[in-house]
Amino acid sequence: MTHDDLAQRLVNARHRHQLIATLEPERLPPDAATAYAIQQAVIAGLGKGTGGWKIGARSPGAAASGAPIPGALVLPSPARVERQNFFRVLVELEIAFRFAEPLAPRADVYSRDEVLAHVGQILPTIEIVDSRFAEWPNVAPLAQLADFQNNGALITGHAQPYATLARALDFVAPELELSFDGASLVPEAPGNPAGDPRELLVWFVNHCAASGITIEPEWTITTGSYVGAHRIEGPGLLHGHIDGLGEVEIEFV
Repeated sequence: MTHDDLAQRLVNARHRHQLIATLEPERLPPDAATAYAIQQAVIAGLGKGTGGWKIGARSPGAAASGAPIPGALVLPSPARVERQNFFRVLVELEIAFRFAEPLAPRADVYSRDEVLAHVGQILPTIEIVDSRFAEWPNVAPLAQLADFQNNGALITGHAQPYATLARALDFVAPELELSFDGASLVPEAPGNPAGDPRELLVWFVNHCAASGITIEPEWTITTGSYVGAHRIEGPGLLHGHIDGLGEVEIEFV
């Protein structure tokens, strides 16, 4: 299985709703650059375009990573989702951003101030985490990166102007709630492992620039969970709220 084969297998897994049973160690992406190239091949193979990205880091200042989200899998809240469309369902409550205008690749690095000056909107999201690998989570990190960093779908709340909320919102420890059929899923100490998620946007813009990718203003860029990941086993109502941003909701059927 070549790396082109892995891209095709990921496309087939989504089209046919069939898990990839095994992934031989010698066929893993050898580096992050290959994994990111596989992502773009899968996006092209799916033929649905890009609707957003997920980005994150394990701690403040740590190396970031990200993956595109197919356009058909970015859904407005309230969303009604068939759980059987996924191999597994874990959910995360996040803050996301949209840029005010396209950001094209260029040779010069985008500065932090320049990136934040181009942010147009902010909104709450719930990411559905899934994987196309049968052995997940016991899958090599680079394979997970190639598989859109385990993205299943993204549910988007109401967007508001970023400039209006930038100074008032607590990006590190916002007041929030996530519940499934009324039972809270919020841990004792919620928080985004990356700290202020806006720092991830600087990496994202420059990653896309270096990869020859133009960032479109309709893309929703979600930036990591404040509550960890929670498995959803059956039907029910998932409700999220971030103080100052509003609500986001999924009905699993």
